[in-house]
Amino acid sequence: MTQHTGTSSTSTKPLMMTGGGLLALALLTGCSVADPGTSESDTSTAATAESSPATAETSSPTSDGSGTPTAAASTGDAASSGSEGAATGEDPVFAAIDALLAEHSDAVIVQIDLDDDDTVYEIEAVIGDRVVDFDVRTDGSVTEDDDDRDDDDIRRAGEAQVSAEDAARAALQGRDGQSIDDMELDEDDGTLRWEVDLDRADGSDGDELYVDAATGEVTQDD
Repeated sequence: MTQHTGTSSTSTKPLMMTGGGLLALALLTGCSVADPGTSESDTSTAATAESSPATAETSSPTSDGSGTPTAAASTGDAASSGSEGAATGEDPVFAAIDALLAEHSDAVIVQIDLDDDDTVYEIEAVIGDRVVDFDVRTDGSVTEDDDDRDDDDIRRAGEAQVSAEDAARAALQGRDGQSIDDMELDEDDGTLRWEVDLDRADGSDGDELYVDAATGEVTQDD
């Protein structure tokens, strides 16, 4: 009896990776499967965008493109203008008016006259049924000088709608380098008005003005 000895052979077949196999491999290795339609550069760009979030723009434009300042720019200009105005100061007549009204809050000023040496304001004011003269020095001291009764002054004080302070401000508006020399509440052809004389910085006579005691309108003497 003849015995046949069989020879066994081992063959190796390549592993065929199906779609499911690829997905499993990706999950195991932590790698992402790129979309076949996505190029390497597109994938790099997307990764950069994810890792670098956009930064919000925080600067404010100072112009809308037409040359017109925005609200923020205008506010800055206004602040600069206000600082300049504060630095220039104002006519000392306002300090004299404040000093008088601080002691006599019910006074209605009808006349102001700066003396020749520019140290004392002679101020006439109506207080109740009296007309009182005061000397107000530039250091703020107030002295009562004299008083009498003037029915015309009392009536004018009651009719005037524009105070001495407001009339002075209106007269000085746009007249840099000039200051109040004297002013008086008076009537002309039935019109109640403030007659205001200004001085220039060099001591020469400045503008002569009228301020309507009802409207505050300023006119200049021809």
